[in-house]
Amino acid sequence: MLVYISIIITLILITQVIRVTQNGISLYRQNKAIEKELAGLDITNEDLATQRKAYRLAVKFFENKGL
Repeated sequence: MLVYISIIITLILITQVIRVTQNGISLYRQNKAIEKELAGLDITNEDLATQRKAYRLAVKFFENKGL
């Protein structure tokens, strides 16, 4: 009985290690793809200020509408 439990626990641990490894590889690939996409963008402080202003205006609009 103890042998069976040991085997089952070992298999569970192995599968978990495989899953963690697969997730790590997937995240690494996604990170490379995102960095590749963002490499062509040039975001300035003016762009960020414009985005903040638009967000504030949207919040004010929805607050006035009562949503």
